[in-house]
Amino acid sequence: GQKGTMIGTEGYSPPEQYRGEATHLADIYALGATLHHLLTKRDPRLEPPFTFSERPIRQINGDVPAELEEIVYKALQYNPQNRYQSALEMKDALAKILKHKPVTYNISLPTTEPEVEIINNNGADNEDRLLWRFESGDEIRGSVLIQGGVVYFGSYDQSFYALNAANGEALWKYKSEGAIVGKPVFSDEMIYFGSEDRRLYAVSTSSGRLSWSYNTEGPIRCSPCVAQNHLFIGSDAGLLYAINLVSGKVTWKVNLGAAIRSTPFVTDSEVVVGNEHGEAMSIDFRGNIRWRFQAKRAITSSPIAEKGVVYFASLDSMVYAIDLKAGWAIWRFRMGKGSVSSPGKAGNSLFVGSADGCMYCVDASNGRELWKYQSGHQISGSPVLSIKKMAN
Repeated sequence: GQKGTMIGTEGYSPPEQYRGEATHLADIYALGATLHHLLTKRDPRLEPPFTFSERPIRQINGDVPAELEEIVYKALQYNPQNRYQSALEMKDALAKILKHKPVTYNISLPTTEPEVEIINNNGADNEDRLLWRFESGDEIRGSVLIQGGVVYFGSYDQSFYALNAANGEALWKYKSEGAIVGKPVFSDEMIYFGSEDRRLYAVSTSSGRLSWSYNTEGPIRCSPCVAQNHLFIGSDAGLLYAINLVSGKVTWKVNLGAAIRSTPFVTDSEVVVGNEHGEAMSIDFRGNIRWRFQAKRAITSSPIAEKGVVYFASLDSMVYAIDLKAGWAIWRFRMGKGSVSSPGKAGNSLFVGSADGCMYCVDASNGRELWKYQSGHQISGSPVLSIKKMAN
């Protein structure tokens, strides 16, 4: 029951062993990692830890039976309680394959996100197959975070949840004193989120217990960002905070003059964020404001920065490209209505949604419209890009 020094081979060791918590279930995971290596010829020591789901066995080696793949991935479950609970149990499962008996488990492969699978039957109506459903006590207004086979999210019922991504079962719940509306962020086995109760929480991903909290001067209705060993987050009091991840103490805070509901974007030398008075600002790592850019209405959209340019949308119906060093506008693109959608970028294409119901694709170099897609309803969410490479 005591924690010890982490001893093991990186890539083969389960997450709990990195925390100094070793049981026989760690050996089940290590055996699963070894089988995965043998079946795919992909050395886990050369890959990020706990990323076996990103290398599906049967996609790499089509000769592997589906039943064997299921056994390996059950052994590789992130949470120990979801693995085989003994070597004998895993041995029996393997023995059933050798006897050509069907093996069925009520599990799914480790996944990076919950899925809704659409099946098209030769032009017939699509059939939605819901893998699982979880209902909280009130609205879920923030985006979920999927990390290590676990789904994390907050709810307006003043609770923060951790669910098994494979089956939707609750792993733990943490109760705050206010609604939770932002997307959480993960770093070093900790999950961080803010609440309308004016507090920032740091909670252990393994136990769901509070490590530390920090009281801000206003409700938190934005998502945090982790960089440079600090957590950056704003509040409705107009203050932007830089908080040390280890101690939970504030390194600096700066008053930006209006409520901050935009998620900060951190570069190598500065933090860029918007406020509800329509100002985009750059703040250095000492908490000094480097420049301000004024839009005509609120900047709730979270900025992104790449190659010296900052991109964001505003409720004034504009998408802006701002010089990161000087803070002046490179170009503006006008949409039909305002936007709270945070842009996404792939190559030279910038994507952003609008309250006019359109998803716009804009040339990131000059702000010209490449195309737009009319959804029929306002788009408040932010685009997520999936880039697939075509084989020659």
